[in-house]
Amino acid sequence: MLDQTNNLLWLEFRPYRSALASLLLFSFVISLASLTPTLFMLQLYERVMHSRNETTLLFLVVIAIGLLALWTALESVRLRVLQRMAVSLHNAIGKKLFEAINRRHDKFSSVARNAMLQDINVVREFVGGNLLVQLMDLCFAPLFVCVAFLFHPLLGATLLVLLVIIVGLTLIHQRLVRDPVRRAQTAAAHATDLGRSIIANAEPIRVMGMLPSMASRWHDRQSEMLGWQSAAWSRTGLIGEVLRFIRHAQGPIMMTVGILLFLEQQTGGGIIFAASVLSSRAIQPVDAVVSGWRTFWSVRLSAGRLETLLQDAGTHDKERFALPRPAGPLVVSRATVVAPGRTSTILNDVSLTAERGRILGVVGASGAGKSSLARLLVGIWRPQRGAVALDGHDIAHWDQDELGRWVGYVPQDVELLAGTVAENIGRFQDGDDDAVLEAIELAGVQDIIRGLPDGLNTKLGPDGHVLSGGQRQRIALARAVYGDPCLLVLDEPNSNLDAIGEESLARTMAKMRERGAIVIIVTHRMTMISHCDDVLVMHSGTVHALGERDQIVARLSNNRAQRLAVVRSGAGT
Repeated sequence: MLDQTNNLLWLEFRPYRSALASLLLFSFVISLASLTPTLFMLQLYERVMHSRNETTLLFLVVIAIGLLALWTALESVRLRVLQRMAVSLHNAIGKKLFEAINRRHDKFSSVARNAMLQDINVVREFVGGNLLVQLMDLCFAPLFVCVAFLFHPLLGATLLVLLVIIVGLTLIHQRLVRDPVRRAQTAAAHATDLGRSIIANAEPIRVMGMLPSMASRWHDRQSEMLGWQSAAWSRTGLIGEVLRFIRHAQGPIMMTVGILLFLEQQTGGGIIFAASVLSSRAIQPVDAVVSGWRTFWSVRLSAGRLETLLQDAGTHDKERFALPRPAGPLVVSRATVVAPGRTSTILNDVSLTAERGRILGVVGASGAGKSSLARLLVGIWRPQRGAVALDGHDIAHWDQDELGRWVGYVPQDVELLAGTVAENIGRFQDGDDDAVLEAIELAGVQDIIRGLPDGLNTKLGPDGHVLSGGQRQRIALARAVYGDPCLLVLDEPNSNLDAIGEESLARTMAKMRERGAIVIIVTHRMTMISHCDDVLVMHSGTVHALGERDQIVARLSNNRAQRLAVVRSGAGT
C-alpha cells in the first residue's frame, strides 16, 4: 500500500527500514514457531500413540510449550514495535500535514479537508494494526507450502492450488469493486460533511422549519453511499461465496487428501490431522488480507491524499529570505482574482495604494468584491494576475508565518477557538502577558473581560462560555491588534456592534494610525467613513473610485443627487 510511487510519504518511512527488516525476521521465526501445533500433533500420532511412551510425551509437551511461549512473545514484541512506529510516524508528519491542510485552505474543498484529517489516523492505524502483521505473515506463506510438500507432494500441491485459487479470486474481486468502493467513499465523505454542517447550524435550521428537508438531503447522500456499496456487493456476490466456501472447505479437503494417502499406505495416520492444521495456518494470513480489502483501499486513497499534502508542505518548507518588519506602503498592482474552485473573475484589474499611518475605508454594494479584496490584501487568496506588495516585497514571497506576526485581520464571520480568552487574544502563542494586556487596552475590551465569569481565563469553545456576536467581534479586534501589527484589515468589524462599540472601534483605528500602521476597514455603514483618511469604492469587482475621503464623499453625494433628480423628473413626466 505504501509504495515508492508515493515518494515523499515513502521517504518518511526510511528511518524505520531497519525496524521493518527486523520485524520481517521476527515474522520468519514466528512462522517457524507456528509449525509447532502441526509437528506436535504429527509426533503424537506417529511416536507417542504407537510407542505409548510417557517420557516421549513429556519431552514433546515441554518442547511444544517452550516454542509456543516463544511464538507468543515474538508476536507481542512485533505488535508493540509496530505500534511505537505508528506513534513515531504520526509525531513526525502529523503536525506538518495538519499545517498543510489549513495553510492552503483554498486548495482543498471542505470534504477533502475533513477526509485528510482522517487520513492521518487511517495510515497510523494501518502501520500499528493487525493487518500489517498479517501482511508480514503472508510473505512466509510459501514456507507452509514447502512443509506440506515435505509431508507428501500431493499435500503440497493441494495446498498450493487452494492458495492460488484464493489469491486469484481475491484479485478479481478487488478489480471489480474498485470503482464502486471509490464512489461509495466519496459519497460517504459528502454525507459526513453535510451532517456536520447541519449539526453546526441546528438552531436556525430547526427554527426556520428546514430540518425535514435537510434531513431528507442527508438521507439521500447516505442512500447514495449505500447504493454504491450494494453495487460492489452485487458485482462480487458469486466470487465472495466461492471464497467463503473454500475457506470453510480447506480443512476437510486437506484431511481427505491425507486419508487417501493413509489408505494407500503412503503416510502415517498423524498426517491426516497435521495437514488440516497446516492448511489453516497457511491460509490464515491470506484470509485476513482478503477480508481487509476495504482497509487496503482506504489506506491507498489516504496515502495518495497525504502525498499531495506532503508535496505542498515541502513547497512551504523551502527556506525563504528573512525580511524585516514591513513599514509600508501596501501596493496592489492590477490584481485579478478568481475564487478557489470557480472560473469566474471576482476581482478584475484592481490597483490601489494604502499608505502607513492612514485609514482606508472600502465601501460598495453587496457583492461588489469588498470581502474578496480583504482576503487578497492579507494573502488568503493569491492573484491570478498582478501582485500585492508590502514594503516593496510581494507578499507571496514572504514566509506566511513570519508575515502573520505583522498582520491583524478580523474576518466577516468571526469564530473564536477552543481555549481561554487570553489564549485567543494572544494568538495561542507562548508568551507575553504584557502584549495581551496591551491588545486589550488598544481594542478597548476591558468592559467585556470584566463581565466574563473567569475574566481572561474564561474558557471558550463548544463547551465553554458563549459570547454574543458583538463580543466576538471585539475580542477578535483585540486579537488582530496583538503584537502591534503594521497592517490591520477589518472586514465588517462593526456589523454586530452598537454605538458604544463603534466608538471603541474608531478609537482603536485612530490609535493604530498613530502607531504608523496601515489600517483598512471594509464597511457598509457610512458613519465609519468619517474616521477614514481615504475611501475606495468597489463596484462589480473593480475599483470605481479611490481618493481622499472628502473628495470621494462629495463625489458620491453628487452622484446620488443626480440620480434622485432623474428619478423625480421621470416621475413628473
